[in-house]
Amino acid sequence: MNPTQLKVRVHKFRKIYPGLFRKAVLAVERTSFGLEYGECFALLGINGAGKSTTFKALTCEIEPTQGEITIAGFDAQREFNQARKLIGYCP
Repeated sequence: MNPTQLKVRVHKFRKIYPGLFRKAVLAVERTSFGLEYGECFALLGINGAGKSTTFKALTCEIEPTQGEITIAGFDAQREFNQARKLIGYCP
């Protein structure tokens, strides 16, 4: 893989945590962004804004309710073993 082709794309990412004994919680609603090779980024926001949920989806800890996440063309949910070799993450 040519590193100049590396791109992170998040398209209409949505996450709802279902509630067993309480109502469901909407954590992220239709978030979209893109990163090019070499870019570094951070998410800023108030508590409960969906920052941790977004990073958990980017690192395949959770599955999006809706939307698409790709890293260098790899589907982050189905092909994460290939994608993880191409990114760095420091929580």
